Amino acid sequence: MKRLLSVIAISAVSAGIYAGTPTIDGTFDGVSVWGPAVATNSNPGFSGAGATATDLYVTDDASYVYFGAQISGLAGWMSFGFAIDSQSGGGNTQETWGRQINFSFPTNSVGDAPDVVIRGNCNNSWIEQHTWNGSAWQGFGTNIGTSEANSNPSTGWIECRVAKSVLNMRASKQGQVEFYLTGDQNAHGLFTSVPYDTPCAEWNPSSPQVLSNPSGPVNLPVALSAFTLE
Repeated sequence: MKRLLSVIAISAVSAGIYAGTPTIDGTFDGVSVWGPAVATNSNPGFSGAGATATDLYVTDDASYVYFGAQISGLAGWMSFGFAIDSQSGGGNTQETWGRQINFSFPTNSVGDAPDVVIRGNCNNSWIEQHTWNGSAWQGFGTNIGTSEANSNPSTGWIECRVAKSVLNMRASKQGQVEFYLTGDQNAHGLFTSVPYDTPCAEWNPSSPQVLSNPSGPVNLPVALSAFTLE
């Protein structure tokens, strides 16, 4: 049966209503800073890995948009991604580190495909910011470091920030975002995501899982005046 697709919307509203500025240190600063979760998930992830992404958060300040995810069963050998659609175009491609996962964001009034991916190891050994240049992903080989993204397996919290000048939000001020968790080998598939997409059923799936079925839309507390618009 064909699946119905919906989205988590990054929607810019009036300036100054965001909850606060998180500190990127691998510690959840609470809903007083982040605001409420924009998406939740209670569906278990791949049983072999034992991790389930349960909550997705987004907030901003004058210069950055912040993304955070809560995961039960998080381990340092795993790797994570925040796939963010913020402008027209983007890359519905294989996920940027070559795991058995494909980006397949829906094209609708909210957005079309990821433009920015924050991709990292959950032990913080290496983290990259990938951007779509119109035909391919770029940003490989540069470790952006734990001041820009940070994972804490002991608490199950992962967070990152992306400059608004990089996101360069489309005129509608809307987009899509999905957090996903996978492993440390290219043969690994999707362990878990929030919003929920169907995870792999084995360690080395023969075909990729897709990131295409986030729930929503949800309006987020992102300040209108701070975005750089084309």
